[in-house]
This record gives sequence, C-alpha cells and structure tokens, in this order.
Amino acid sequence: MVKKSASANSDRSDPKRNKSLAIRMVLKTMPSAKVAEVADAVKKEFGHQVHPNLIYMIKTKSNMASDGRPQRRKSEGRETPMTSAKLWVEAIKIARELLRVTGSVPNATALLKALDR
Repeated sequence: MVKKSASANSDRSDPKRNKSLAIRMVLKTMPSAKVAEVADAVKKEFGHQVHPNLIYMIKTKSNMASDGRPQRRKSEGRETPMTSAKLWVEAIKIARELLRVTGSVPNATALLKALDR
C-alpha cells in the first residue's frame, strides 16, 4: 500500500493549520503592530502559539521583495543570446573582427555606444 505524504494531510492555505500564513494575515491587518501584539492576535484569532523569532523572520521575508533597492531592468527586447560556449566563441570572433576594423578598443567602444542609443 502506498503511503500518503505528510504534506497531503496539511492544508497550506488554511491559517488554522499554517502558522506562517496566520502571521501573514495578521500582519496584513496590523502592519505597524509590535511583535508581542502580533503574537497575541495570532493566538486569539487562530489559536497558534508563535515565537517572536518566527514573526521577525516572516516580516523580514515580506520586506525583502520591497526593500527599496532598484531592481535590475531587462533591456527592451535585448536579452543575451549567449547561452552556450559555441555562441560565446562566435561572439569573441566577431568582437576580434570589430577591433580589427575599428583599429582600437576606444574606437570600438565609441561605435558600440553610438549603436546602443
């Protein structure tokens, strides 16, 4: 007989069974609450006894997505096609030819900057 996994019995979308989800739901309603207040609300609303470190960890993870650092932007339609060693070798050959034609690295750089605009 096939054993059911432990995760089959748990419902990740039920805050009464998922402490982290319960904390996230309380934090949504009380974003500026102190950790002790959040722990009390989770205990009262969902019946979970939660440690303050778990609340801090969840708050930190939720703030990681919006930490204020600028996100890297992908160039419009210019993703790097360099996905294999063969493509890198071809690119190096093309770059070598560009250097030969332009005569120097500064000339090649200026040409590439002009094309990038």
